[in-house]
Amino acid sequence: MRNWIELLSTLTLKDIGLEIRTKEVFTTIILFSILVVSTFAITSNNTLQIPENVGAGIIWASVIFSGSIAMIKFFASEIENETLDAMLLMPVPRELIFFSKLFSFFIFLSISEMVIFATFSVFYNVNVFSTDVLLTAVIFNFGFSSIGTFFGTIVAKAKSKETLLALLIVPILIPLAMFAVEITSANLAGEQSENIKTWIGLAISFDIIFVVLLTFLFGKIVEE
Repeated sequence: MRNWIELLSTLTLKDIGLEIRTKEVFTTIILFSILVVSTFAITSNNTLQIPENVGAGIIWASVIFSGSIAMIKFFASEIENETLDAMLLMPVPRELIFFSKLFSFFIFLSISEMVIFATFSVFYNVNVFSTDVLLTAVIFNFGFSSIGTFFGTIVAKAKSKETLLALLIVPILIPLAMFAVEITSANLAGEQSENIKTWIGLAISFDIIFVVLLTFLFGKIVEE
């Protein structure tokens, strides 16, 4: 068990080290998201009176679409350098490879989101950094990372991979997006969602179901 944990840490740190050198994923998420947030801010008549649900939608729409594009870059480099094929030749469970990619992108996405939240807070003069929103981000990012890792692996070699990945991920992410927008919208209004416990329970259940299902399917897909 300890050996598997050490190997998982090694694989995850490998991805993080590569990203520190290239900065492709961070740059893609941060620049695209800041562009979306700033564009809405510039085109709004009064950013101080923007509806809470619209503001929450801006935040999470930018996260989803920038994250989808970054996921492609993340796996495209793996395909180009043939590092994914090399890892598949290692005598390790495929589940470890899946979770190493999941954790790596989870870290990338979480750090980038802090920049997105800070940018939104500055442009719209609100505090996004509440306990509820940060907890929401953790739950959302885990589900997004698991789904993105699975489908990113599948479409990495496709020609229109950016469009294909977005078409695959976005419909599946709708429940998580609804959860994130609901909690964030209530926070921007200075309140707490009345159904926060129900939303959190549903979102965590969503994550657990998809992580278990996609972990099993990942091994089948990469072998083919």
